[in-house]
Amino acid sequence: MLPPPVAAPPPTPVASTISVDFTKGIDGWTAGVADYADDSEPTEAASGWSKLPPPVQGMGYFLISHNNSDDVFTYTKHQVGGFVPGAKYKLTFEMRYATSAALGCFGVGGARGESIYLVGAAVMDEPKLVKQVSGNSHRYRLNFDHGDQAVSGAQGKVLGLLGVEGLDCGGNEFAAASRKSDEPVTVQADKDGKFWLVLGTDSAFEGTNAIYLLGAKVDVKPL
Repeated sequence: MLPPPVAAPPPTPVASTISVDFTKGIDGWTAGVADYADDSEPTEAASGWSKLPPPVQGMGYFLISHNNSDDVFTYTKHQVGGFVPGAKYKLTFEMRYATSAALGCFGVGGARGESIYLVGAAVMDEPKLVKQVSGNSHRYRLNFDHGDQAVSGAQGKVLGLLGVEGLDCGGNEFAAASRKSDEPVTVQADKDGKFWLVLGTDSAFEGTNAIYLLGAKVDVKPL
């Protein structure tokens, strides 16, 4: 009688880098807004793959929303795979973008350049909008802790301020920039070896903000 087959050892998680290039397209990414109440849903919310404003050249992922309160999270999400099912990883983010937001200016609810924060997040389950009771109203938040403006959350880390040094306060010129954080997000891959990435802005600026996401680099290391 032949001996029973020996089970193959489970795969070993390895380090990798996820490269996101929005200058080549946005297929598979879905945009949304969160962190608002019944009477303050963001207006002007839109997204798409768009030509970049000069002097920045090429294409980018255009996201826009008007903050009608003192808080709105504008984001895009995408599921990635190829990881070991059930394994835990720590992720660090670097995001590239183009903006007309300057530093040292004025604005309602705070200056645009200093009141909007870039955020990178990762979570196992799909990010979805959840309606929560808040007094006599409701608030609409995502189903994970991405943080709150300048404060990082369990699954989302602040990468830095939106504003770029050297731009004028009139918002008439654009510049490309990047922001990153070495503070990791811990995420567990699901049974299929997948998890979700979220890139976005968390805003206290009570006005319209438009941003062009150019791409991101996500370093993935097993725990």
